[in-house]
Amino acid sequence: MLRPHGNTGELRVAPFNPDLPNLQPEGEVYLQGRRRRIERVRWDRGRVLLKLEGLERRSQVEDARGELLEVAEDELLLQADAYLVSDIVGLEVMTAEGRSLGHVSEVLSTGANDVYVVQGPSGETLIPAIASVVEAVDVAAGVLFITNELTFGDESS
Repeated sequence: MLRPHGNTGELRVAPFNPDLPNLQPEGEVYLQGRRRRIERVRWDRGRVLLKLEGLERRSQVEDARGELLEVAEDELLLQADAYLVSDIVGLEVMTAEGRSLGHVSEVLSTGANDVYVVQGPSGETLIPAIASVVEAVDVAAGVLFITNELTFGDESS
C-alpha cells in the first residue's frame, strides 16, 4: 500500500501486476494479516484506489502506509502461462542443446531483473531472468529452458 487516499478509508496501492484480476469488488485481500473484503476498486493516475470492508476513516489506514496488500496463494488468479517466483525454485535448468546446469536454488531480486541461482555439477551459475536468456518455463514438467548464448563453466570458445 502506498498511502491512504481521502478521508473515507480508501487505500492507494501500486499492484505488482496490474493485469491480474485479483483486485476486484467482492474479492478478498489481507492487510496487516487481517482478511478484508474489497468493496470498491477504481483506477487513478496508474494506481488503484481500494475501499476495504471495515475501514471507514483515514486514521484506520494511516498505520498501514508502506505495508503489502496480499492475496492468499490458493486464491491468486493467474493467467494461463503465468507462474509465481516461488514456482521457479527447484526447477531443472536446461540449455537449448539439452545440457542440464542443475536446479534453481534461489531467486534474487536485483531491481533491474531477477537472477536465478543455479546449483549444479559445475558449481553455482547465475542466470539473468530476461527474455533473451530464458526461452521457456515449464513448471508442470519442472524445467526452465535457456538459450545457449551464454558461456557456462569451463567451456572454451
